[in-house]
Amino acid sequence: MLNFLFVILALVAILTGLIFFFKWRVKAPAARETELILTGAFLALTLGAWWYVTRGDRVEDRILSPLILASPREVFEQFPELHLHQALVRNAMVSFTRVFLGFGFAALLAVPLGVYMASFANIAAFFRPLSLVGSYVPIVVFIPLTLAWFGMSEMQKVVFLFIGCFVVLLPLVVKTVSDVPSAFLDVAKTKGATQWQLVSRVLFPIARADIWDHLRGVYGVGWGWIILAEVVNAEQGLGYLISQSERRGHIDSLFAVVMVIIVIAVLCDQAWKYLGYWLFPYRQR
Repeated sequence: MLNFLFVILALVAILTGLIFFFKWRVKAPAARETELILTGAFLALTLGAWWYVTRGDRVEDRILSPLILASPREVFEQFPELHLHQALVRNAMVSFTRVFLGFGFAALLAVPLGVYMASFANIAAFFRPLSLVGSYVPIVVFIPLTLAWFGMSEMQKVVFLFIGCFVVLLPLVVKTVSDVPSAFLDVAKTKGATQWQLVSRVLFPIARADIWDHLRGVYGVGWGWIILAEVVNAEQGLGYLISQSERRGHIDSLFAVVMVIIVIAVLCDQAWKYLGYWLFPYRQR
């Protein structure tokens, strides 16, 4: 425990020292090339540290046992096995479909409901408990509940992901619309705008770019919950493959599946990012 605390404090101290040494300015933009170099440096250091603590062909030669952390070579060697004998691509598509459906249903409800809650006090008062669920109720509580409601069906997993995304997205939408400056509403009212026009022509258009950013973030949350959705009573999906690898003690396969989830999530995040550039070009740097 003390060693872990020491590592945390040392990392904070190093970052603080770098800030003072290079005299970095608060919120000063960095060049694109610098960002790419720094990101690449982080990945290289991470891979280097991973290789260092798992190097060696014998267990006694390693800093970390293969039962704790497989080496990069062992992990990458598992991809052909996962593809040929455990239907990696098919299971990835199953997980992608579940996340897409659960998130899609959550967005279809949370966005309009959040806009209405931020616009009309009566609706906000009625649905306020929903916005508090995500803050005080652990999402894992909904696993046994959805199992009781839907059994071990495909619907159970989609509904669990729907709930997980919905309780996170709703308060974000409410806050974003609520933060729209009232001056915009005042100007629209002086022009004779109706109540519906205040919502559809003022509040939502101003807030939609930030709402898009929230959708992008919550979609990533959905990929975070996919493990919980599929680790219980599942017969397909990436979470199922992780569960099977863990039961068989195949740590290298487990890490390989985790890497697949990370790659899919990153690619989807980039797709959201560049689609946002196309929808809201005025927000580009």
